[in-house]
Amino acid sequence: MFNATQFVIDKVRRITQINLATGLVDFTGTSVESPQIEFTGESTDKTDAQGVLLARFDTAKGVNFSGELSLLNLNLMGAQLGSEVQVADSSKKVKGADFAILTVTDDKGTKTATLKHVPTSAPAAVYTMSEDKNISGMIEVGVDEGNAKIEGKVITLPASFVGTTVGVFYEYETDSAVKLVDSAESFAEAAMYVVDILAADVCNPSVKRAGKIVFPKAKIDNNFTVNLTTEGTHPFSFTALKDYCADDAELCYILFEE
Repeated sequence: MFNATQFVIDKVRRITQINLATGLVDFTGTSVESPQIEFTGESTDKTDAQGVLLARFDTAKGVNFSGELSLLNLNLMGAQLGSEVQVADSSKKVKGADFAILTVTDDKGTKTATLKHVPTSAPAAVYTMSEDKNISGMIEVGVDEGNAKIEGKVITLPASFVGTTVGVFYEYETDSAVKLVDSAESFAEAAMYVVDILAADVCNPSVKRAGKIVFPKAKIDNNFTVNLTTEGTHPFSFTALKDYCADDAELCYILFEE
């Protein structure tokens, strides 16, 4: 009989979100830092006429799990924003925009620069750039003398252009990208969460135990801040919900296997 009740926590290996409507896995996240589970409660006190506590009645309970992923995870962010990651292909392109700084080549007096993508509409202007990569001037795009001309990805600059780089703002479509949109009208939905834990036996740390914290129904928090630096992490938290239609009032359960 396996009846161990004490464990040395090694790490949280993974969190998994399961769609309640379909039963399919929405995403998994690994490299979990600073994981913690918080159990909360509310109570009502009864005192006598002198304010002496006579009884305390527990009225509500709650459970919250939080942590940080070491890597930026677009699937996790999609769950937080109530959105889905769009994966582009040849039949389903996604739209993007960019201000690109391009190197100018001079081929026997013809000065050109090449965009990464074909613009969906012709940019209004090409910007000349200073040595420190700041905008120093503007060249209109058109057919008149002195204008820049754009055909496909290629920008042809006027003969009067002097410099080594130009900047161009343009919009495009691509079939090789992933895209995540934060919509003002889309919100996170409740889901099932499984937190996988790796623990060790108290008496013999070389013996590893697999543990899980399962939230049958929980709501992920849509308030989060991602520090966009190398040291930055992707924080998250979700709160257990009571399934009103279930036979029990289970918020979560913890399971360790031999």
